[in-house]
Amino acid sequence: MIKRLPLLVAVMLLVAAHTEAAITSATLDREGVITQLSFALDHPAPRFRLSAHGDELWIDLDRTGLLIPPRPLFGHEAAPIGIVRVFSPGGTHARIIVEVVDRSDYAIVQRQREIVIRLAPPGQVANLRGPLVVERRETGPYPATTARTVARAERVAIRPAPPEPAGAVANPLVGNPLVMIDPGHGGYDPGTQSGSGILEKDLALSIARQLADALRARGVRAQLTRDTDEFISLPERTRRANLADADLFVSIHLNSSPNPETTGIEVYYLNNTTDRATIRLARMENAGVTGASAPRDGNLNYILADLRQNYKASEASTLARMIDTQTVTDLDAQLGLEVNPLGAKMGPFYVLVGAHMPAVLVECGFLSNSGEAQRLSSAQYQQALAQGIATAVIRYLSSDAAVGNL
Repeated sequence: MIKRLPLLVAVMLLVAAHTEAAITSATLDREGVITQLSFALDHPAPRFRLSAHGDELWIDLDRTGLLIPPRPLFGHEAAPIGIVRVFSPGGTHARIIVEVVDRSDYAIVQRQREIVIRLAPPGQVANLRGPLVVERRETGPYPATTARTVARAERVAIRPAPPEPAGAVANPLVGNPLVMIDPGHGGYDPGTQSGSGILEKDLALSIARQLADALRARGVRAQLTRDTDEFISLPERTRRANLADADLFVSIHLNSSPNPETTGIEVYYLNNTTDRATIRLARMENAGVTGASAPRDGNLNYILADLRQNYKASEASTLARMIDTQTVTDLDAQLGLEVNPLGAKMGPFYVLVGAHMPAVLVECGFLSNSGEAQRLSSAQYQQALAQGIATAVIRYLSSDAAVGNL
């Protein structure tokens, strides 16, 4: 068995090299009636798919490898958790199987780099997917292993998060997700502008601030890549999102068209396209690429070929569709308008390259249309626009959880 271990590790490492992420450890925490089983990943993983099979919960992750043993908690499993197994039924596909031996309520939540399963006796915990505070009390160093897998029941206290201050809005999402909002252009790069001189960089910053406020008012963390009129290179914008370990990246822009009658909202996610209008728009938005890390090939084809294993295209396309639909719906309902929904589209935008999280670019309207430019400069319109984007973001983040009972 010991002689075969290096070969097993080599095979797992080889599989992980062809996946988007890998499960690196499993931990078991318990305090009172709550049992929490956590699986850590080395990179953000695609969304999980949950299915129940008798007394087992199956959690499936595409494009995900394994760097832990098939029985990661062997010898430490205890009721209500029976046997915990992990395996790859399809090479680049990971499945977690958790046997539940007692009747339990459960909540399964996907964080940026973690899958969390919580169990409690039926009806004893009002909101299993709500925020918890986990206090680690380490009693000694962990053994040096390739994939650390430890049961921590004796060193962990799980308790409900403290109450929010008066007037605060409780975060409805597990894991306290972070949304990085990127106001397009800035500094000496004004972006496009309206016939009356309204600059894209100014409107993008104003809308981004409104969006951050709308998210924070609902208990969701939000940061801006810039909060002043400064120039930031396109590669630096996603680098800041990656350093902050953000869960989503939303870049805010304003559009322009040779046809002054064109209006509406469209949302882009990174991918190749042959649509001429999108390519023209991408050239305008990509004009701000500078710095040593900027690629020389302006068409992005070779970059996109390398992103297939790392980029969250399916998640980003889902988010893009949600934002487009929700924003138009909110603007129509709140302001009595008929905003043109131009849809979610693929586009080769440098600002989305390199993001480790689902990333979208929102074109909030056309400054080349005088009527839409005037609406976009209105604080009321910006607020309704930001509320619509915020609602879509929260709906997207909320879909990363599942609850039920066995």
